[in-house]
Amino acid sequence: MSQDDFPFVDTAATQMLSSAISRATAERGTSLRKIGAELNYRQAVVLSHMASGRVGIPIDRAEDFADKLQIPKGEFLAAVLKQRHPDVDWSLIGPNNSASSMDESTITMRLEATSERTQPELTKEQRKIIREVLAVMDPERHWLTAQEVPVMEIIRRFQPDIKQTGLDDNELIEIEQALSSINKAE
Repeated sequence: MSQDDFPFVDTAATQMLSSAISRATAERGTSLRKIGAELNYRQAVVLSHMASGRVGIPIDRAEDFADKLQIPKGEFLAAVLKQRHPDVDWSLIGPNNSASSMDESTITMRLEATSERTQPELTKEQRKIIREVLAVMDPERHWLTAQEVPVMEIIRRFQPDIKQTGLDDNELIEIEQALSSINKAE
């Protein structure tokens, strides 16, 4: 299995689709086959290939995927466009949506629309994290998926100061060696 076999694996669109499918199967108790059928695919493997980065996501289907899988439409379409045409500067045709260009009311409006809670209902820590997410251009690299959280909880249990101090090079090497030994044992 090479990068050539999965040319879209590292794209935001693939990661959004994969996360949405995982969330749908976990929260709704549905299967990939059923999701594929709802999206009018005869074979669920087509959807699987898109979610794994083996094939690109069709631009003309992005809105359908977003509707069925509860993905923010604008963000998903932008990610699909970038996936399919990575050399185009898509920011030239749309408003600048970076966090630094957003005023307080825009951030509040987006927050309330996506969380179904008003800003005063959120804790100070929640608001801080949301601002950080908005400020990061590649949030997938900076934020954990639901599947990664238990791993970080274990690391935090053994390294309680990791949030403040991080890990030194020796600690990173030890973790890498431990994980490597697990892979070798399998």
